[in-house]
Amino acid sequence: MFNKIREMGILRNMLHCTAIVFALLMPFARDPQYSDSWNLFFSGILPATAPIIVIVIGLDLMMSRIWKSEASQERIEHLNSIIRAHLIVGGVLLASWLLVFLPVLV
Repeated sequence: MFNKIREMGILRNMLHCTAIVFALLMPFARDPQYSDSWNLFFSGILPATAPIIVIVIGLDLMMSRIWKSEASQERIEHLNSIIRAHLIVGGVLLASWLLVFLPVLV
């Protein structure tokens, strides 16, 4: 398993780590109370950048599916593991964002 994670590459792993950290911090995002302290991060930056990270994961997911169309069988298995990881991590981040902000949007 560690070998598969390492084979995904440093950029994808950093993207996944950022998404997981944001998903864990999302419950601390509250009503917008902008100030010069950490409230700005939790009430402004975190909710604004989480959807951007989900979009970037979606774009890499799309490119992985495109590359899969003309790849060898070994490469297809590698891309399938990347696609699975993207779906899990992106889904967790999107779900945590929606759980916090869907009541505000409705």
